[in-house]
Amino acid sequence: MAKGMLREAMSDMAETIRRVFHAPDTRAPSMRISEPFSTSVGVLGTAGLAPAYRFEPHTGQAPSFGEAREEVEPMTWTAVVKGEPGWASWSPDTEVCRLPLFQAEQCRQLPVPALPSRAATRRAAVEGFAFRSRSGWQTIPAPPVAAIRPKWAAPEVHAGLARILTLPLAVRPEDLGRLSKAVWMRYTLQLVRATGQNIRNLEILGLYQIPAKGTRQVRHEPATGRLLVTLGPEAGSSRRSPFILARQKDDNAVVCCFVEET
Repeated sequence: MAKGMLREAMSDMAETIRRVFHAPDTRAPSMRISEPFSTSVGVLGTAGLAPAYRFEPHTGQAPSFGEAREEVEPMTWTAVVKGEPGWASWSPDTEVCRLPLFQAEQCRQLPVPALPSRAATRRAAVEGFAFRSRSGWQTIPAPPVAAIRPKWAAPEVHAGLARILTLPLAVRPEDLGRLSKAVWMRYTLQLVRATGQNIRNLEILGLYQIPAKGTRQVRHEPATGRLLVTLGPEAGSSRRSPFILARQKDDNAVVCCFVEET
């Protein structure tokens, strides 16, 4: 009975270890670089548009003479008699002023012409307004057309793979939260063994998937967390492996190593 219980305990422990140290699923991304292409630009063209001229004559009626009206001017005579008290002390033959115009033998009655019963109006024929019209459209000259023949520069050809390999390749870090604790423990143990440093003195900067062969130079960007990798011709046939980048806390030195996948 004790052997049976021990056998079941050992089988449970083996199943637990097998599930803990199970290798994560990986897939290889495509490293193919898209081929450049070129297109042609259409030739520019011009188009002329004629404005819509439209003549619309209008006729109207001019204002005639104003209305006549009759007005009567006030003609009121007012007699005023004034006395001179100083004449009593004058002699009877004294003359103040002699006015022949107002003497009795010089005055006569003047006839006053009668006013007309209505004002006389002037009759005039209102002539129509004459206008001139011009038929036809003014010819709009055609816009000048200039022929442009674009000249394209001769394309330059470079060795594609050799030129691309000289440029650094940016690699994004892996998400450490998606790794299991057992896998991450194995990665840190391999880092400690490869660098000979204490795990407490190391600050992990990131985990990257880069080619195991052909990697010539790496540079870390703290702002974006990416790793700039310069590759050689051998990287074309090499598979990608996990690469851990860390920094020492005491002197800020950067250490790195490749780790084996579990």
